[in-house]
Order: sequence, then C-alpha cells, then structure tokens
Amino acid sequence: MNALPSVILVDDDEMIRRVCTRILAGKCSLAVFSSAEEFFTRAELKNCDIVFADINLPGISGLDLIRRLKAAAPHCDAVIITGEPTLDAALTALKAGAYDFLTKPFPAEQLLAVTDRCVEKRRLSAELAAVKAAQEELTAAYSQLQGAERMKEAFLSVIGHELRTPLTKILSGLSLLETSVPAAPPEITGIMKNGAEALHSVLEDLIAYAESSREPPPDECRATDLNEIVRLVCAGLSTRAAQAGVSISASYSTGGAVVPGSGAGITRAVRHLLLNAITFSSQGATVWIEVVSDSEKAAITVRDTGPGIPAELLTCLGNPFYQVADYLTRKSGGLGLGLAIAKRVAEAHRGSLTVTSAAGKGAVFALSFSHSDPCSASGRKGL
Repeated sequence: MNALPSVILVDDDEMIRRVCTRILAGKCSLAVFSSAEEFFTRAELKNCDIVFADINLPGISGLDLIRRLKAAAPHCDAVIITGEPTLDAALTALKAGAYDFLTKPFPAEQLLAVTDRCVEKRRLSAELAAVKAAQEELTAAYSQLQGAERMKEAFLSVIGHELRTPLTKILSGLSLLETSVPAAPPEITGIMKNGAEALHSVLEDLIAYAESSREPPPDECRATDLNEIVRLVCAGLSTRAAQAGVSISASYSTGGAVVPGSGAGITRAVRHLLLNAITFSSQGATVWIEVVSDSEKAAITVRDTGPGIPAELLTCLGNPFYQVADYLTRKSGGLGLGLAIAKRVAEAHRGSLTVTSAAGKGAVFALSFSHSDPCSASGRKGL
C-alpha cells in the first residue's frame, strides 16, 4: 500500500486551516502553520511532498516562501492559495516555482482535486526519473559490453594470428618428416599432424569470428552465386562426410541465386552449417542442402536427422562459444563458433540465420540473404 502524501499548509486564516484540516483528514499526513516564519522554523521538509501557502502571508509573503522553499527543498511541490485569481497573479506564482494555485473560497472538491493532481504528477515524475535512470544504466552497461566485446575480438584476432605462423611451421615440419629418408613412423606423425590440423582449425575459427564484425573491403562486395558456393562447399566436405558415413544431397535453384556481398564470408558460413550437420548426423544418415531464390531474397537450407535441439535451447544458438550440451562438445570438439560466425555473416548481408528443431527430430538451418546491397553506404556492416 502506498504511503500517504506529506502535506504542509501555511495560512494565517484560522478558518482556512480548520477547513483544510477537516477536508484532508485521512487523505494525507498534514502539518499546519500560521506564518512563513513558523514554517521555516518548525517544518520538516525532508519527506514533504506538497506545500500549500497563502499568497498574502504576514511578514514573508507566500511567493517569497515558495522561492525559498524551492531553493531549500526542490523536491517539494508548492500550491499558492489566493483570493485574487488574476492572470498576473497566476503567472507570478508559476514563475516563483508554484505547481498550481487555489482560489479562495474553494470547495472541498477543488482542494482534493488539486492535491490528487499534484500527487499524480509526482508519481509520474518519479516513474519517469526511474525509467531515465534505468535507461542511463543500460546505456552505460551496453557501452561497457561493446568495449569488452571489441577487446575480446581484438585479443582473439591477435592470438589467432600470432599462433598461426608457428603452427604453419609445425605442419610444414611434419610434412618433411613424412617424406624424409628414413621416414618418421606414420603412427607418430599421423597423431601429431591430426592434432596440429585440429589446432589450425580452431585458430581459423577464432580469427574468422574476430574479423567477422569488421567492414569488408569494397572489392569483396560483388555478385555472389549461392549455387556455386554450395557446390564448392559440398566438394570440399565430401571426404569429411565419407569418413563419417554421411551422404550429402544437394539441390540448386534453377533460376539462379545471386546476391551481392562477400563470397568468402558466405562460403565460410555455409561450410560451418554443413559441417555442423555432418558432425551431428549418425552413420548412414543423409544431410540435405538446398538453394532457393525469389524476387526478394535467396536462401540456403541445411537439414539433418541428428539428435535435434531442445526448444528451450534454440535461443542460445548463435551465441559465441556455445554448445548445446557437454557431450556434444566432447564428441565434436571445437569452440562453438560455427553458428556464431554464420549468424554474423547473415546479419552483415542484411539477412538472417533461423533454426527449426526439436529434441530427437533433427534440425533445419536456413541462411537467408537479401538481394539488396549490404556494402552500400547506408547499410554497411562487417562480414
């Protein structure tokens, strides 16, 4: 239950004081004073909400009282009581800091109406201040989050690039060991090479994720054939699919599916989606990838019959470093960046990545791209 408003009445007319006390009884916490001097000496303003003051108080006038009140306690609202309801008097009261004014003699309904109106105004002002404070906090938090995100991506990019060079040397050294005379035992070099290649894949994902928020060079923004990208990705992952015992079934848009943008970025996104479907499909399963296009957009859909994703976890997909469950991480490895990269690429092309799935029923990933130019000055984003 809301606390009663705290109201102070300052009037040298005893009859006005009695009438107001009777009208406001039970509707507010009321303190009454007969002069401005008494008010400034005895009044508790810390929790005061409204001050009613007669404009013609002896000594310090009601207008001077309001001016001093607003300087000492700006949180208090003031209402002038006057027997001369002229426009000049009203304007003078408002300029002094009054919220409203009452004209003598006033009925009970008018006093209550002014009081309720002032209380409601204070309530709305408090809510507005709370909303503004919350917005400022959110803005500050968002700014800090953006700063942290930029630092994280810069760190990932630097680490990835710094590790890429020595790793390339390791892979080159392993290749020399495999062809040296006498050759190193293949069971040893094979383990070392697999580990190094897995690490190389992780580093490439880190670099791709860190750089996916950057604006693409203008020469990367060109007409990109989604049919051709799907053909290349399928060919590149055919060996991986064969090793997993998974078949790839691809279908293409007969009318063509060309969108403006970065071919490298879209290829990276499609590869991650298809690789994800292959990884989580059981042996003997089929993964379907399809290209469709209409007048507004073109899309690539990847569908599998894997374990599926519980509905309550779908909203988390696309978050960086996220895996649906620990056992998936142990099975597939990786950092959980594939879908995050695909999502960023789609958004950079003014498109989207959507997921439809249910536990035990496989998953469908749809990567949609707009036919409008994402590299134009009005809509450029990072790829």
